[in-house]
Amino acid sequence: MSVVVLADASPLFSLAAGDLLDILLRFPLLVTDVVKEETFDKGLLPGCTEEARRLLDFYNRHAAHIQVAQTQVGHEIRTSRKTIPNYCQPRNLGELSIQSHLIQLYAQQSSLDPLVLFEDSWFYEHQAALPHFGTLISTEAFLLNAERLKIIRSAKEARDAINTARPNASAIFFMRSLSQSR
Repeated sequence: MSVVVLADASPLFSLAAGDLLDILLRFPLLVTDVVKEETFDKGLLPGCTEEARRLLDFYNRHAAHIQVAQTQVGHEIRTSRKTIPNYCQPRNLGELSIQSHLIQLYAQQSSLDPLVLFEDSWFYEHQAALPHFGTLISTEAFLLNAERLKIIRSAKEARDAINTARPNASAIFFMRSLSQSR
């Protein structure tokens, strides 16, 4: 099986805040179309955050390294925007697009071993609805493993850099070392 990091938006913003996106170059990186829009594409907007600019720059420099998976959720969002006046996008669509992609990989009996990088409680609360393959890993656990693999010098230093730039990052799940094989 081939391991791939399937990242949600929050960890990408946290890694951007801590200037740690290059960690992701050590692994194949996969984002869904919805997560791409929530992260890399935000850097195209006027008045975007520093993190959004870093994400866009990272994407522009490393697009060949980043696989973007088209999902049914993404297709439905694009269709709704075209057909529904004043469409108001519901919450958690990035997470749902990841769930959709995991189901697709599972149904296809893919040889990928997805490492789902997350930071908020949605994945923890909905893990029973996810296919039972792959691994859920919090940003904290990801950093601890990166330190163990000597990809970064210190998980604590990385965490401190993120917390300095992004003090409100999903602290409850960022700090928990949730790493669970599915």
